[in-house]
Amino acid sequence: MKRVLFFAILAFAICLPCFYGPALWALDYGGLLKAELNIAGADETDTGVSVILAPWVSLPLGGGHLHISAGLNMSIADETYAAPELFRLEYTTHLTPELSLRAGRFNWADPSGFVAKGRFDGGDVQCELGEITLGAAVLYTGLLFRDTADINVSPTDMQGGVFDWGDFVDTYFAPRRLLASVYGELPGYPSGRGHLYAGLLAQFDLSDADEAFHTQYLVARHTLAFGEFDIDAAGAAGLEKTKADGVRPSFAFSLEGGWQTPAPLKDRLSLGLAWASGDGSFTGAFFPVTTEARGYALKPLLSGMMIIKARYKARVLPELSGELGVRYFIRTDSTSFSDPYLEDDSYPLGAELDAGVLWVPFSDLSVSLKGGFFLPKTGSAYSDDAPVLWRITLGTVFSF
Repeated sequence: MKRVLFFAILAFAICLPCFYGPALWALDYGGLLKAELNIAGADETDTGVSVILAPWVSLPLGGGHLHISAGLNMSIADETYAAPELFRLEYTTHLTPELSLRAGRFNWADPSGFVAKGRFDGGDVQCELGEITLGAAVLYTGLLFRDTADINVSPTDMQGGVFDWGDFVDTYFAPRRLLASVYGELPGYPSGRGHLYAGLLAQFDLSDADEAFHTQYLVARHTLAFGEFDIDAAGAAGLEKTKADGVRPSFAFSLEGGWQTPAPLKDRLSLGLAWASGDGSFTGAFFPVTTEARGYALKPLLSGMMIIKARYKARVLPELSGELGVRYFIRTDSTSFSDPYLEDDSYPLGAELDAGVLWVPFSDLSVSLKGGFFLPKTGSAYSDDAPVLWRITLGTVFSF
């Protein structure tokens, strides 16, 4: 049934513009081609290529606007596949001057950015009350492509292997989660310099696991700018329940400060800290709905991790920019992050450095090159024979 529903939605998205008729003159269309070569090494070298081809159309519909993008997601590596994907099916409209709605498949993020960030299916309503914006969203993940949705797997949830046409249902779809959120946005607080976001979010585990893993979150973010300086602070407090541990709280927060330096270049220097609770006597490891790698060569999740970081970005030429970054990883528990070379319960993992350049010769073409390495000997948790991890990526994005 899930497979039939997916292809019915995909066929609807592709065929709808063909039957639109009277307003085809207002239809806009184009496409996106994104390709990336990824080379990573430690004991041995792994090479992979990913390609996304995403044609799109945009057209007015029923007093609102409809944007459709569907295509192929291809991976060329040890395990190669080409999977169909509906990247976007977003309908936006104003129900009243103050009330707006978007529905379908669209990008959404919780106010903190810690819990849920990416594409979701569902609806999002926003109401503007003067300067304050209030919103409510109901979202579902079970029809998304697993490899790009990055939905977190709960402790009792099981997932299949690489995408396989012969086992479409078990290898294509992301874990089934239902999200419900209410949130608010208050610009200009305080004194016209800041921006406050806050919200509540509940995640309901709809998987077939023996034990459902439901979670709830209180999330907030505050940004503040004054002159050439800016500060971004975010936090999330969660509750999670399991049969073994009962109800336990979990936490995550980040703080980052940026400085637009007086150099003639358009540049920014930033320092930051991110921290998330680990598995302990009174707290659980912070469990987000969507996963996000917090490093480049070493790619831990935020759960059970503290990261100290610094980054410098500069636009050397109008079409050329570069960046340098350093991170230091420290575990906040001994179980959330695993590696075969970890030899004890020491928490400092080590430092990572990365650098990249971005070239945009035309507005519809960009080329990026990035490289970095993780040095395990700069920490105390790895064994003496742990290899240096390194990674290089070369990517291009072409819009047409």
